[in-house]
Amino acid sequence: MPEGTLGLSGLAFVGLTVLLQAGPLPEEGRYLQKQVPDLLVRDARGGEFPLSKAWAERPILLALVFTRCAGVCSPFLSSLSAAEDSVGGSGTDYRTVVLSFDPRDTEEDMAALARRLGLGARPEWTFGVASGASVERLARAVGFWFQWDELTRQFDHPALLVAVDRGRVVRLMVGGTVEPVRLLEVVRELRGEFVAAYPLPGRVLFRCFQYDPRTGRFALGWGFLLLAVPATLTLLGTAALFVAARRGRPT
Repeated sequence: MPEGTLGLSGLAFVGLTVLLQAGPLPEEGRYLQKQVPDLLVRDARGGEFPLSKAWAERPILLALVFTRCAGVCSPFLSSLSAAEDSVGGSGTDYRTVVLSFDPRDTEEDMAALARRLGLGARPEWTFGVASGASVERLARAVGFWFQWDELTRQFDHPALLVAVDRGRVVRLMVGGTVEPVRLLEVVRELRGEFVAAYPLPGRVLFRCFQYDPRTGRFALGWGFLLLAVPATLTLLGTAALFVAARRGRPT
């Protein structure tokens, strides 16, 4: 077997190890409206700028990755790129910033990653690095964690997209892929549109309104009917008693 490769049994063991050691997924409610610490970004194109300059110009979508990732990082960024192409607004409503949390990564490494993903020529995407201490502060502020696994020689970490508006967290998206319908909600919110909160499908059986994130429209749900039926029956009962009383009154 070539050096640096694992057999099926080895991969199964590695997968089990990752599951056992994996940290918790970030909870959006704990980080909404939290201030994002500023840091100095060294751009893969050779520039340098404070992250606050990026979010001062327009909201940003922030992703934390590392270039040697053999797992989720590249597919995650590819799905984000495809979702942005579907939703639109990239470069005008928001800017995408991809930072490495691996202290070994250089600007050249991030430039190579951008080229490999076909994103090197897109000016609305920025790939860069920052100091290790700065990235750790940023990661803690948005609920991101990463842990080195000596067995796999890889970092264990979640796939996380952070929407930042004027320096504060407005949305977190956790998951290995970015679906256009979910990204559309984030983009609409960054545009200043009202985006209603709604429960995940199947989580709440009875609710007053159903919200369709694809159309942004509401429809009456079973919960509304359950609330309306008792009130309607009471009203009809009162009206029936009133009519019966009038008919029984002597003339």
